[in-house]
Amino acid sequence: MKKKSGLEYIGKFGTYMIVLFLLIAGCLVSDKFLSLTNLVNILDAVSYLGILASGMALVTYCGQSVDLSTPSTIAVASFVSVLTLKFGMFPMLFCTLASGVLIGALNGLVIGKFRINTVVWTLAMSFVFAGLIRVVFGSANIYPKEGNVELFEQISRYRVFGFIPLGVIVMVLLMAVLHIFISRSRIGRQFKLVGCSEEVAKYSGINVLKIIVLSFVGSGIAAAVTGLFIASLSISACYNYGTGYEFRAITAVVLSGMVLDGGRGSIAGVFGGVLAIGLLNNIMTLLGLNSFLQNVVTGIVFIVIVWFTNYTTKKLEALNG
Repeated sequence: MKKKSGLEYIGKFGTYMIVLFLLIAGCLVSDKFLSLTNLVNILDAVSYLGILASGMALVTYCGQSVDLSTPSTIAVASFVSVLTLKFGMFPMLFCTLASGVLIGALNGLVIGKFRINTVVWTLAMSFVFAGLIRVVFGSANIYPKEGNVELFEQISRYRVFGFIPLGVIVMVLLMAVLHIFISRSRIGRQFKLVGCSEEVAKYSGINVLKIIVLSFVGSGIAAAVTGLFIASLSISACYNYGTGYEFRAITAVVLSGMVLDGGRGSIAGVFGGVLAIGLLNNIMTLLGLNSFLQNVVTGIVFIVIVWFTNYTTKKLEALNG
């Protein structure tokens, strides 16, 4: 019984144990690691990743593995935001979010209705949209020529109270809302049941197709918001703006304790996973490691966490069985 409790404890709070370990390691690396400026910089550096990962977590939680179309959704959203800015800020925001809703709804409908492999379909969609963007706009960056460009730029640069980036505020608020949605709402419980077993969910009267579509719509909206922030930061749109974000988002989701089979984990854990990645990257930067070595370390961490998550899951299943 103690062994089972220990494994459950690690599964629930293992992410924050990693965060604590990284905080201690960071203090040993630099005496300025825990300064307010550095901590805000860490959150700022992972805010876009956190927004994306929170949406990705919905797909994983309801048992649909991962959404690999997010890089192209980010790119599409960046183009939509830049091209519709001339109509005003509110129409631009509406169109940008709508692009994420439409891509997410398409993914959810096809996967939920025809039971196509999620990884295969979303990866194919990513290639399709990336190809279409390059056919229409080429490989060059597209810059806004009309509209309130200065206000558009402030989306990524605005500081609440003078020092908290808007991206951090959006990440925290989005994760708080989704955490309450997943853990407290009726639909959130349906997400969990669908993630645990679609057959049981069907016999319980749950509309499985609707839940799957909602999960992908959530992922699409999060990716579109990420694309908006990236476009604002660079004041342009480009086909490759989302490249690499999906892998880091998956890493954060897996670090959180969520299993790719679904039905287990929390958005609060995802925040811990994102924070762990931010702390790890910051420590590696302070140590002087280049970006290539940082990618190697992140990949190794991902492999170890996936193995450990599978190990603890099988152990818990054996103990429960």
